[in-house]
Amino acid sequence: MAMEIIFGFGSLINTDSLRSTVLEVSDIKPAYVNGFMRRFNLWNDLGFRTYNPGYMGIPHCVLDVEKISDSKSRVNGIAFKVSESQLDKLKNREEGYKLVKTTVYEFKTNKKLGDCHLFSACKNNGKYEFESRVQRKYLEICMEGAKKFGDEFYQEFLDTTYIDDTPLSKISKIISNV
Repeated sequence: MAMEIIFGFGSLINTDSLRSTVLEVSDIKPAYVNGFMRRFNLWNDLGFRTYNPGYMGIPHCVLDVEKISDSKSRVNGIAFKVSESQLDKLKNREEGYKLVKTTVYEFKTNKKLGDCHLFSACKNNGKYEFESRVQRKYLEICMEGAKKFGDEFYQEFLDTTYIDDTPLSKISKIISNV
């Protein structure tokens, strides 16, 4: 059976959230891609559809990545393998995104893991809502996932995740509330 490598950079970093959509996932590794920037700038009209009772269906802003000209810019996340049928489940979850092919590298060793696909929408149609409880829940899911891969990984996540032009690591009310 053919397996696809997928790169997750937002809520898919949280393996519990990932497995709420696809149970058959393998070779989960901390990883990164070059030439992308991660921002809270995609409006999700559908809200959560799995994993989060009490928050289901409430629209909020989610993370997106966009290709940028700085090839040294990197976004950390996780690389994992899924079958075609599991990929279809991810496509359903990540409605509004398109699959973009790029190269993925292992986070600690910088070893090339191969070609992968990531979900990117490039719509830039959302804005982080600081007072929204569902917005906070989405951020918690992402940050909890990043923490599970160690301090260095978590700090890079904070340093390379932006609200407008400011990294999360520079927004004290984000860090203190999550």
